[in-house]
Amino acid sequence: MAGAQVLEALNRRTRTHPLREESSRHWRRGSPVRVASDGDWVLDASHSALRSAREAVRTRVEMARRQAANRLRPEALEAHRRRIEAERAAQGAELARLSRVLVHAFPRRDPEAVVLLDVGARECRTYLRSELDDARAQLARYDLIGAVEVRPLLKALGFDPQARRLDELGPPQKTRKLNRRGRTLKITTELLVQGSCGIARPFGEEAKLLLYLREGPTARLRRRLEADAKSLYALYQYGRLHGALRLRWGFLDESIPAPWVRWDETKLYDLKRQAHDSGSELEVVIGGAPGWADPWARACRCRVVEDPRGYSWWLLDDDGFAVDDREVQLARLVDPAAS
Repeated sequence: MAGAQVLEALNRRTRTHPLREESSRHWRRGSPVRVASDGDWVLDASHSALRSAREAVRTRVEMARRQAANRLRPEALEAHRRRIEAERAAQGAELARLSRVLVHAFPRRDPEAVVLLDVGARECRTYLRSELDDARAQLARYDLIGAVEVRPLLKALGFDPQARRLDELGPPQKTRKLNRRGRTLKITTELLVQGSCGIARPFGEEAKLLLYLREGPTARLRRRLEADAKSLYALYQYGRLHGALRLRWGFLDESIPAPWVRWDETKLYDLKRQAHDSGSELEVVIGGAPGWADPWARACRCRVVEDPRGYSWWLLDDDGFAVDDREVQLARLVDPAAS
């Protein structure tokens, strides 16, 4: 066959091959294919390379037949995918119904004051040492308890969590290596709140809190501890939305897993997919942590478009600019009927 005919037959079967019409100029002596005097490409049927190629093809064909016999039909695969997604949605709905509370105490090892922040109601209350029995009674009402060093803290409070779910809000790793010389960055909860939520001073100074505690201006103590608990809440919600936390320090800007996030819970990725599939928009809060009184006050609407590579989806604001997912603090679906 002429080289052009060979290439035409080959192109009908695959586009991923290295052959070109000029390939024959570069074949070495002893090649299994040679160029005849009339320009045709002639295959040497007795060449060892041809025998090896035929054996390899037979092996691949046999392997493909075995795999085809074990492979599920497309409709079975689709049914399996739907079942997995239904199970995940059911588990996610069950997790969403859990009553959750975040606990922040000072001092942590021997609490004199404790803040309980109800995640669902977005309400917090401070209990002083004389009121810790009330705090323990309130904790018993919740299905899930979150705190930094949650188990030692509950032990210090004298509260037995029993079968309740516990969410550890402390850093999932303690340090981050910065360079080959061994310089390391200590990862703290404060650093993660600053990087993820943009809160410059997420927690009060220990010396001032001790002063408030000893001298008795309990109003200041309550305000500061409740502000600390709200910083923890912002971090907790950011982790639930993204499944990760943002570690930023100097040139460093990377994500680390949020240990309290479960696979079945709805995250930003899922919301973008739902919005794309339904043709709706997402309402998002971008930048720093939302205000406590009206968390959606800075919300804006974004369109969801598919990544050209097909791996994910982009958020586009009203001006058509892409929104950095890591800057999103809150997100929810917009009802298309309300648009």
